[in-house]
Amino acid sequence: MGGSTGCFRSRLPPSLTTKDIHLLTLKSDLSREDIEQWYSSFVHCYPQGYLSKRQFVLYYQQLRDEYSAQLLPFIEQLFDVFDANNDKKIDFYEFVLLNVLSNNGSINEKMKLIFRFYEDDKEKHLSRDEIKEFLRHMFDLFDIPSSKSNVTDVLDRVFQKHNLTREQKINWKEFTQDVLNDQSLFRRLISVDIYRNDQFIQRSERF
Repeated sequence: MGGSTGCFRSRLPPSLTTKDIHLLTLKSDLSREDIEQWYSSFVHCYPQGYLSKRQFVLYYQQLRDEYSAQLLPFIEQLFDVFDANNDKKIDFYEFVLLNVLSNNGSINEKMKLIFRFYEDDKEKHLSRDEIKEFLRHMFDLFDIPSSKSNVTDVLDRVFQKHNLTREQKINWKEFTQDVLNDQSLFRRLISVDIYRNDQFIQRSERF
């Protein structure tokens, strides 16, 4: 739940309601006892009952310290994706769901979250290289295995479908819909190359 640095009590934290606990048990598969323990730690570090964007970025950078500098802009976007009610805060409910997804979510669930990035920008267009960079950072952020050749293959197939050259850009929404609606593309994107010794491709060899 984050380190002790910056943790202090400025006022009494908001209480966790029975309804809150019930909803979280349904959404997260955590027990009531687990949720109460999480909440106790959460309000110890964030007595105001939420994380600001700055606090959220610091929290997530600690989780991904090895890549924190490269991931900074994407962590900021992740905040916007998980700020479900657009109040510029991550409350306990949103915080738990994000942690459960990050730690225990399936690759499919993580990919669907990644594809929600830029969803408010219907005109968002990205080049092949921009999509590669974005996916590389997202896969690092969520520990999703993949490889350069697989991502390149998916991009080739989607760009060909839309009659786009390598220099052109594609609408992000169109790209994500193509991948989500074609299971062969989706599986290809999140699969890894397996060598004869059955060892998965190493992170350093990605993209």
